[in-house]
Amino acid sequence: MEQELLQKLMSLDELIQRERCYARDLKAKELKDLQEEKGLLLQELQALSVECSPELKQLASRIRDENIRNAQLLHTTLGYLREAMHCCFRQLTPVAYGQHGNPLQASPSGLLLTGKV
Repeated sequence: MEQELLQKLMSLDELIQRERCYARDLKAKELKDLQEEKGLLLQELQALSVECSPELKQLASRIRDENIRNAQLLHTTLGYLREAMHCCFRQLTPVAYGQHGNPLQASPSGLLLTGKV
């Protein structure tokens, strides 16, 4: 039973390393697929009821720290993507006002969408 736990922890560690590479390379589809695989593996780990040796506890602690590190990387990456999308869709033309002080509708034109980058 402990061998099965060790094997699943090692698989989780490998998934976390791949997750970091995908996040760094902005591979969204691969990240989504990996998240599903990781979720299933975590469910399997929760279903196991095995007493852990100190070595396994240390390994699990290291994996938890790596997972937290990935979460921070993903948070930063998503912030970067949001900022990039905001830059793409930001309106270049200032708001224009009509005769009666009402704002006129102008079609939004982002830098990338108009080809003016």
